[in-house]
Amino acid sequence: MKAHHLACSHLVKGCQDAIIRFREKTAEVQQGQQASTAHRAIEILEEVLGSWCDTLSILRSALNRTSSRTAVFDERFELIPGVFKNESSRQGAAAFDARRS
Repeated sequence: MKAHHLACSHLVKGCQDAIIRFREKTAEVQQGQQASTAHRAIEILEEVLGSWCDTLSILRSALNRTSSRTAVFDERFELIPGVFKNESSRQGAAAFDARRS
């Protein structure tokens, strides 16, 4: 379980970094096929990131339930502000976690 949590944390960070890099590159290309392709790639990465964040939240909850609540597992994984265009999409994961508790 700990290994899954660690791996998922790395996937979340990697997706966040990729989104940031894509946005920087997309800012340079304003029109044409490249711009629309880059925007679509960002949308897909945001969906993937949302899925990995949901998974990370579930793994964290499971670890907290099965661990002795050490400081390592009580830490909250912080999303980089502004990575999601619509941060409210994360509210669904919070509601899911609340129901599981």
